[in-house]
Amino acid sequence: MEKTKSPINRMGAVFLHVEDLKESAAWYAKLLGKETPEIPEHSPVHYFDLGNGGFLMDDNRNNDPGIRPVFMLHTDDIDEAYAYVKENGGKIVREIERDDMVSFFNFQDPFGTIMMVCEQHG
Repeated sequence: MEKTKSPINRMGAVFLHVEDLKESAAWYAKLLGKETPEIPEHSPVHYFDLGNGGFLMDDNRNNDPGIRPVFMLHTDDIDEAYAYVKENGGKIVREIERDDMVSFFNFQDPFGTIMMVCEQHG
């Protein structure tokens, strides 16, 4: 079997889905010995950097019901990664979204797991 080069090339964050982002961030900050973060009202997410990885808290206000990625994978080319996922049997459950900082999409593997693929800009 010939090995192919994947445009998905590194692990990102694990997702922690929460109902109240500020309350959850304060609790986890205390647990982890960190300062309580200032979270802007408009932000649906907060990332806790633990040095050797981290996790992304998401209040899901921007997600459709039932679309809860469990982790994020990174790519250097979101369009190539999107095509690659589709070619390999991934079901796209959230189309590519783009802004100045990131581009991302969500997909479901054949076994039901939902993941995000993200390209960071700059």
